[in-house]
Amino acid sequence: MSLPSNVVIKSGGGKLRDDTDLNHSLPTIITIRAVIFLAGINLSDRLNLLPRQLGSVEFVPFFNVLVVSLTILYLVLWLFWRNLRPQIYFQIFIDIVLATIFVAGSRGIDGPFVSFYFLIIVYCSFVLGKNIGIVSAALSAICYSGIVISMRMGIIDSLHDSVDVFTDAFKIGFHTLGFIAIAYLGTRLNMRLHVMERVLNERNESLARLYSLNDHIVSSIRSGLVTTDLNGRVTEFNKAAEEMTGKKRDDVIGSSICEVIGEIFWELISETELSWNVRPMRHEAWIRLPDELLRYFGFTVSPLLDTKNKQFGYIISFQDLSDIKKLEEEVKRREHLSAVGRMAAVVAHEIRNPLTAMRGSVEILRARTNLAEKDERLLNILINESDRLDLFIEDFLNFAWPKPRPKTVFDLIPVLRDSVTLIKNSPEIKEKYSVSLDIATSDMFVFGNADQIRQVFWNVTQNAMRAMPEGGNLAIRAGNGTGEVTFTDNGIGMTPEERERIFQPFNSGFSKGFGLGLSVIFQIMDDHRGKISFESEKGKGTKVILSFPLEAALPEAEVLSQEAGE
Repeated sequence: MSLPSNVVIKSGGGKLRDDTDLNHSLPTIITIRAVIFLAGINLSDRLNLLPRQLGSVEFVPFFNVLVVSLTILYLVLWLFWRNLRPQIYFQIFIDIVLATIFVAGSRGIDGPFVSFYFLIIVYCSFVLGKNIGIVSAALSAICYSGIVISMRMGIIDSLHDSVDVFTDAFKIGFHTLGFIAIAYLGTRLNMRLHVMERVLNERNESLARLYSLNDHIVSSIRSGLVTTDLNGRVTEFNKAAEEMTGKKRDDVIGSSICEVIGEIFWELISETELSWNVRPMRHEAWIRLPDELLRYFGFTVSPLLDTKNKQFGYIISFQDLSDIKKLEEEVKRREHLSAVGRMAAVVAHEIRNPLTAMRGSVEILRARTNLAEKDERLLNILINESDRLDLFIEDFLNFAWPKPRPKTVFDLIPVLRDSVTLIKNSPEIKEKYSVSLDIATSDMFVFGNADQIRQVFWNVTQNAMRAMPEGGNLAIRAGNGTGEVTFTDNGIGMTPEERERIFQPFNSGFSKGFGLGLSVIFQIMDDHRGKISFESEKGKGTKVILSFPLEAALPEAEVLSQEAGE
């Protein structure tokens, strides 16, 4: 049983040790006391230093049983009595009485048990403080003086002849001075230990607070933070790093940092002398996450130094720059498309006018009746090629200067179903292709032009078919509480470099086509406040994600659409 942790028992001018600490150490003190008493009794008996009888009982067996019984009593009181003060006072009183009996029964003041007084005084000074230490020294001096006087009066037998009074007085005074000195020194040492213990506890608490604050700071930082040793073993991995990488802290600690940042980047770090560089090392790279997604991270690497400014590891902080990277690419793409559009207007105008004149001239030549069959066939080819070139110019102008289309709020699901039906029945779909449609919602209202959205669906599916020349599966999904429509194929996929150029005009990855389809899709999605993104890996297929802002089918939106159309 223990006292409340905030209670400190005091005695006189000294302090009892902290009750919690004393409550834990008291059984040990009780046990050590019993061992000392029993060892002293039995060793003295072996040396014939103790009397055989104490009245009608045998001396040694009686005190052996008494010491053991008192020890059991002390332990029982410690278990069931919450108040420590009376227990300790009672134990000290019994100790002084037993020490006095042993001293009186073992050759008086010349016996070995006089040292028991010193042990009792030291114990009182340490446990109860200065005042009780002095009281125990005084009681020990009184008991010792009583033994000396009793020996002089013949009450207690002595091994030596009687000495003069001055010698006995000297012994009493010298031992009394020794008892008090031991009490004083023990108290001083106890006070010093208490001061050192308090300082140590304060420093430990301060250090614990600093560690706790450091943990809170590290866990609260929204940037990923990783620390490693010089060999690249991870020693710290904060919560933000877990969220961004999808890796658990317990799984990463102790493992190689290469599992997080890749071997190439780690080799670059280990080959760089960071301790001499004032500015931290910066690096950006695409990192593959456990779910196979690629994310673009920006890293900052600094040396981890000890108090002697010696490097013993690395600090790696990083942020997910994927959205920023995509935004940068989109800005570049817009700038590029804008430049191409301006150029397209000029080029198309300069080509279309002479092309119209050329086609008109050919029509006049073909109208002649006396043309040879071979010449007529050549003129037909020339007209067909002129029409094809005119169609290309028309597509180019639509790409460069898209015509405004009337918009309204409409349900995307019927449009998607019609588009998939058209795709399944188109000549391009053969037995080697499989098209599946999974719709997880009853409706998806968007604000836009249904014909343009059909064009987006058609172009995306056409690209998917071309990416599977040997056949394959195209899975189309929509819904799940979002405005996303996904097209997933298991075709040839794309490299990172191909993904960089995917929206550039005239950049076709197939043998047929002008390379304007995806550029047109991008413009249509941008005009509908939507987004298009790709997840692809060479040889593992491509996933196209069309994200539409959802709308409610409100009459107000239709009114706005009609006003915009007018």
